[in-house]
Amino acid sequence: MPSRARDGSPTSATIAERVQAILDRKELTLYRVSQESSQLYGRSSPYFLPHNLYYDLRAGLFRPSIHQVAALSRISGYRVADWLRVFGFNLEDITRLQVMLPSKRTIVLDTSLTDPNEWIPWFDNRLDGSPTTSIAPLVKLLKVIAPRRIGSFDTPDARRYLYAKVGREDALGFPDLAPGSIVRVNPDILGRFGLRENAPVSDHFFLIEHYRGFCCCRIRVLGNGLIMPFDPGLRFAPVELHCPQEARLLGVVDLEVRPLLLGEEPHVPKDLARHWKPQLLPAHETFGQLLKRIRRRMNLSVRDAARMSHTVAETLNDDRYTVSPSSLGDYELRNIPPRNFHKIITLCSIYGLQFESVVKRIGINFADVGTESMPDRYLSRSASGVRGKTAPAETVQTGFIERLMEACQPIPFFLRDSLRYFSGSALVSLDDFFWVGDNQDPLHPYLEKGLLVIVNRRRKTPFHFESKPIWQQPIYVVLKRDGIYLAACCGVENGVLVVHPHARDFQRDEEYRFHQDAEVVGQIVAIVRGLP
Repeated sequence: MPSRARDGSPTSATIAERVQAILDRKELTLYRVSQESSQLYGRSSPYFLPHNLYYDLRAGLFRPSIHQVAALSRISGYRVADWLRVFGFNLEDITRLQVMLPSKRTIVLDTSLTDPNEWIPWFDNRLDGSPTTSIAPLVKLLKVIAPRRIGSFDTPDARRYLYAKVGREDALGFPDLAPGSIVRVNPDILGRFGLRENAPVSDHFFLIEHYRGFCCCRIRVLGNGLIMPFDPGLRFAPVELHCPQEARLLGVVDLEVRPLLLGEEPHVPKDLARHWKPQLLPAHETFGQLLKRIRRRMNLSVRDAARMSHTVAETLNDDRYTVSPSSLGDYELRNIPPRNFHKIITLCSIYGLQFESVVKRIGINFADVGTESMPDRYLSRSASGVRGKTAPAETVQTGFIERLMEACQPIPFFLRDSLRYFSGSALVSLDDFFWVGDNQDPLHPYLEKGLLVIVNRRRKTPFHFESKPIWQQPIYVVLKRDGIYLAACCGVENGVLVVHPHARDFQRDEEYRFHQDAEVVGQIVAIVRGLP
């Protein structure tokens, strides 16, 4: 079966013309580039760039390997990510797929791949946009203005944070942390959170790495470098871990983006439920050893990984992203990385690998490649395709948007293309976001320290399930006749809307005449909230 190319990908002739224009801008000829690659790496090296590159590109017979892209980057001075985009690859697909694909074990997302030069729509305060209620729709607080580059929001602390996706088999933090949640991790654990020996169980959740994977949990510090992940449900075998030989504390979990539609209960795997002996974290690994270890600790068979590659191919609409079980076995046993870059994107996506770590084991040193950004015209990247108007001169200079940015700093721009994962809908707009940061007495525990919620406004029929636990109960936004919004579990009984509070302090159920005293705006499908 012939390969099916990705929709919207550049044609072979377009790629050749674009490469020629980029090299012309740098006053480079293809002959000179070929000669320099020969001098730097040798003609027999995988980095060598042939002098007939344009012909091969136009004929559709050739796609450069990651080594050849690195050579182009070094010779031209342009970034590897930009060159890959010229050839039809977007590294941000890796992070998006890591968020979207189901994962048995917790993974650390590769958020370093966000393009700082990408244009995004931005917002500003409405002149009358101060929140007047504890819960308010963002459309009444913000307006769309001229687009900005992601890099214009960069702060010194932005790159210190890690982001992880909680796996289906990570039950140590449940129900405080749910499978599928994206959590932000602050690595500055020693400066802000003292770890005293023989201390009680920590109030904070930590991201821990050990030989069998990552987990988000509270910990008990035993002394002499020993820690123990705390399991309130006694579902996992208690294991003492030596830091940093057998475990690494990667940081404190301080923010959660929680999808509510999944409603998934975690599963405790047998290999972690039974007593197991900790092993030392590996210091040096080859490419094949890395793939084999990560696949095993992700609790995936070779056939499982191959099936997931088909999901990647369907998502990116290109059959070249599929990887066969035999190829996966060759990568692990023979330590031979794939030449086709499509496979590298697939491996990073399904195994939760960091792209730079993978290419380093392939033998590419990013310290030697170019760092200059390509002009937008070579990458089909412009602000003209982003909706928004220039902000007027009387725009409020300080207000809600500054407050929101401070609460969410650094802004997780890598999630901007993953809203469907949280909302369950491909159509998400500013109207679907509600501010809940001023809700001092929330009617649901998940809204404590809440910041934002996403509301599916098409789900207006409320349901309350008496037999289900609180973490499986749907939450709705309700608009009362007086203009006040509520966020709580509720249901309809004999034409009466009954609100069921689950607050810290006892509160009685509230009743409203449905469609007269109160209306259901929609169901909350995702929550952004701070953690203690």
